[in-house]
Amino acid sequence: MNTTEKKYYTLKYDRVFKSVIVDNNDYTIMNNILSDILEREVKVKRYYNTELKSQNKKTKENRLDVVLETTDGTFINLEMNSNYDKSIKIRNYIYYSGLCSELSPKGEKKGIIKEVIQVNLNFNEGKNKPLKEEYYLRNSKGEELIKNFHIINVNIERYKDTWYDKNIRGDRRHIYLTMLGSNKEEIERLSKKDKKIKEVRNKMIRFNEDGTITNVLTPEEDEAFVRALREQEAFDNGHEIGAKETARKNAISMIKEKIPLKTISKVTNISLKDLKKLVVK
Repeated sequence: MNTTEKKYYTLKYDRVFKSVIVDNNDYTIMNNILSDILEREVKVKRYYNTELKSQNKKTKENRLDVVLETTDGTFINLEMNSNYDKSIKIRNYIYYSGLCSELSPKGEKKGIIKEVIQVNLNFNEGKNKPLKEEYYLRNSKGEELIKNFHIINVNIERYKDTWYDKNIRGDRRHIYLTMLGSNKEEIERLSKKDKKIKEVRNKMIRFNEDGTITNVLTPEEDEAFVRALREQEAFDNGHEIGAKETARKNAISMIKEKIPLKTISKVTNISLKDLKKLVVK
């Protein structure tokens, strides 16, 4: 008899988050989450389908971010991070800079996009980290170099630790950010305070029980990319022996994971021409 307890996937897993929260028919929860984070009213206009939501356990999909546009023309890129070390920061920045480049006017088009915001929803940051940290591209005098450059780190578990008891007692501030960091039992209790959280709770139960997300990957399981970044970081810190061979092996590993060649080139400093030679025919 197998007594192993079945793993329960919560909202900290990116595919669960997308399947439960990213709803093209109802932006209520996302509007509230983003309004809390940006401290202004946010209304989602549409999502960009950068990754198909998981439908069944046989579905194969690439791990990408959630990109959306608000009604005021702001673009927001959300990343779920189970851990947030230097390598994850580099990976997220690559995604963010790639999005900024993609959204920039091409050819003879005039003007620039209004704003591109990277929101990192971080877990396991620790209690010493603040609820929220914001980064801009400014000089030592505080003058902005690029007005629309904006990265926000959100300490999800700190929000949960700070607001969970208050929400249970009836304070609805930050209730959806609190929900993101909550376990199965905590969401069960929160669902009695909010009908939208009750809907989330029901979806999560259904997904966990019917097997539609049994193949879910945690952000830390993005092994090839993160491992390559860490090895490249070690090289940058002075470990030069076998650098070219290490970079080549990292590139092959990422090619097998179907990571775009342009991204691999940025990480490994191998030219696109040389990367194409490494692609298995």
